[in-house]
Amino acid sequence: MRYIDQDEIKLPDGWLDKAQVARDAVSAGRSPDDYDHIWRELKDALANLFPEKKCWYCESPVDRSDNAVDHFRPKGRVSDATNPHNGYRWLAFEPNNFRYSCTFCNSRRKDVVNGTAGGKADRFPLLNEPNRLYGPGPLRQERPELLDPCQWGDWELLGCKHENGKPCATGSDPIGVKRANTSIEILHLDYLPTCNRRHAAAVQLIANVDQAKRLFLKSQTDSDMEIEFTEVARKIRKTIDRKSDFSGEMIFILRGQRHADHPWIQQLLEA
Repeated sequence: MRYIDQDEIKLPDGWLDKAQVARDAVSAGRSPDDYDHIWRELKDALANLFPEKKCWYCESPVDRSDNAVDHFRPKGRVSDATNPHNGYRWLAFEPNNFRYSCTFCNSRRKDVVNGTAGGKADRFPLLNEPNRLYGPGPLRQERPELLDPCQWGDWELLGCKHENGKPCATGSDPIGVKRANTSIEILHLDYLPTCNRRHAAAVQLIANVDQAKRLFLKSQTDSDMEIEFTEVARKIRKTIDRKSDFSGEMIFILRGQRHADHPWIQQLLEA
């Protein structure tokens, strides 16, 4: 997961007017789904905010499935609400409530073979359930339990294990761990085929880091090694670039490789 700046969304001509018409109709009793073409028109605009049109939640490329526009706060039923909740209908046409998501993160799926299940669907748990909104109001009073790629800092709470690619919390803070684990479950981030792809990326990253460490130490006494070290360091930098699959998790793994003898690792992280 990486941070997505929604302020960069470029809306098509006339979109705001169409969204207002739909918003008024929903306020009068129509279903948001009657106007689903409104948010679908923003699919490409949302996809363009992230290099390679990756899912905002799991950073898988589009070939994982046909990506869709997810409503972060569900537009329909909210199954996690204590009281019956018909959804955040008033946010159904608000661009800031849209997330570009793959089908595995967005829709309920069950991996029978590997024993996992997930998919956001109508899930939206809060850390402070009594403060849940049931109508228009200040969103800041809610504290989502799900990690949000559009909330600065949330992405850094999610990493993965380099030995198997399984997602994990990055720290020990109880709330951060709870949010990470809930997101892993609900967004189906532990789907085995995805873990396998993360693992492959992690294995290659660790191999490159080990090689770069050896070359860096040699380059301190042999200038001929500098070129070889630089080439490997460039590969590592590409791995954590926003364009690469699972770059957020690879950043977490690379942070774990920092050492006083290898200041170049921190330099790559800050580049």
